[in-house]
Amino acid sequence: MRSTNRRHHCLWLIPALLLPMLAGCASSGSAPAADPASATEPAEQVNCQQVACVALTFDDGPGRYTEALLDVLAEHHAPATFFVLGKNVGNHPQTVQRMVDEGHQVGSHSYDHQDITTLTREGIEHEVQWTDEAVEQAAGVTPTVFRPPYGANGAVYNRLIPTPLLLWDVDTLDWSHHDPQKTVDITREEVKPGSVVLLHDIHETSLQAVPELVDMLQAEGYTLVTVDELFAHSDFEPGAVYSSLETGAQATPRDSSADAGD
Repeated sequence: MRSTNRRHHCLWLIPALLLPMLAGCASSGSAPAADPASATEPAEQVNCQQVACVALTFDDGPGRYTEALLDVLAEHHAPATFFVLGKNVGNHPQTVQRMVDEGHQVGSHSYDHQDITTLTREGIEHEVQWTDEAVEQAAGVTPTVFRPPYGANGAVYNRLIPTPLLLWDVDTLDWSHHDPQKTVDITREEVKPGSVVLLHDIHETSLQAVPELVDMLQAEGYTLVTVDELFAHSDFEPGAVYSSLETGAQATPRDSSADAGD
């Protein structure tokens, strides 16, 4: 009977002895995953008043080609800004979350692409609010810039928008001609430091233009940035309209001979 009690006592000690060992194993395991937000933050913020920057912007998504576009942008380490329609966000919440996770910016393009100059005050507020809520629910962020559908705007309407309004100075007309090479050529002819390039991620031909477009811009010496990065060192006021950044920066084409020697 005495040996049985001693055996019970030893069995009772086993969990107590194992707990510190298990705790040690847990603490010596792999480090916790890095915060996704910190992983996407640039090491150094670009000053686009001093560096030749260009912002690529994509309207009307997310759609069936947006995931493939994100793949291309990731391969080229190229950030972009997506002006999403609120009605589309609910159908592609994971895509919007991916945009944020990979360092892109999500802007508002209204809820269902209505011309704000035809809406009442209440209608404009709904277009903004409903899109903000959709983006917040999908990705936990709130759009900080608004692109009015069709570029339509006016002082009486703009003051109802709680963020800056952004148009563009390079219209690729990708939605009209559906020609990837023409999209690249138009951009090459019209781009300058501080440009905002208008594209649409709902067309496959626009997606097809992006690899050459990005390569061309980078070869010409441009740094690709999000809209907020483009205007980070400049005035960018709620209710005001912008189409590009006024900057004295100059693009310096990359030395192709140096690349050939790599």
